[in-house]
Amino acid sequence: MKTKKTVFCLLFACIAISSFAQDTIQLKAYVENMKTVDVFIEGKKYNFLFDTGGADTFISPEIAKSLNKEIYGSITGFRMSGEIIKAKKANDIALTIGQTNLFHKTVSVWDLMSILPKDFPRIDGIISLKSFENNVLTIDLSKNIVIVENENSAKKNVKEKLPLKTRFANGLEGSELNIFIGIPKNNNLYWFLFDSGNSGPLLLSQESAKIWKVLNDNNENNQESEFIIGEKNLRIKPFVRDIIYDGVLNFEAISNYVFTIDFKNKKVWIN
Repeated sequence: MKTKKTVFCLLFACIAISSFAQDTIQLKAYVENMKTVDVFIEGKKYNFLFDTGGADTFISPEIAKSLNKEIYGSITGFRMSGEIIKAKKANDIALTIGQTNLFHKTVSVWDLMSILPKDFPRIDGIISLKSFENNVLTIDLSKNIVIVENENSAKKNVKEKLPLKTRFANGLEGSELNIFIGIPKNNNLYWFLFDSGNSGPLLLSQESAKIWKVLNDNNENNQESEFIIGEKNLRIKPFVRDIIYDGVLNFEAISNYVFTIDFKNKKVWIN
């Protein structure tokens, strides 16, 4: 009897540890610096873009139809250029990434391939930060990994670190999730979208370009500019665009650091 009880306790302990273990998720190369991730829905594998600036998690209309989901309503979003994107919705979608199950009460339904070049490999949807809104997530683009932290590893990761100045934005309908990093310049804070899906250069608005004294010629002769992220100085060549934000961080900038994000408490730290 004692042996059975011991075995049961050990089995329970193993299950508990497994349930709260860190989950390291491997990102895959796509086009340029963009990354994708394997997503399983009802046991079938799909290829989703991993995009920290995606605002919402999207599935293709084909996936929604294959799940016999009602496609309904309307969602309005904006690309950084100000272009309007219209999508629909579907409810009760369960995704599995790595060993992590992510239930979504509502996702957006939209075909990403409608705006990508025809020769780009098929993308079935977008995994955004919204998918991890109940988790603590570490993003290390230099190693092409994201880590869903457990309680202990999360505390260890942020111990004795100061959080960045950030804003967590939820969009026009309160259904989105984007993060903006506050970058100081001339005694003011400028808010840059945290956008791993920006595979091009770091972007400045026309107004921000004047503050950073960046010429609006957007060529290879552009000089590097300094951007202070937390207590770290990043030197990188920015380009100037007509965008709706102060600026947009890109894959290159983000991959210089390791970011840990606590979505519930709305805090971000970097290594």
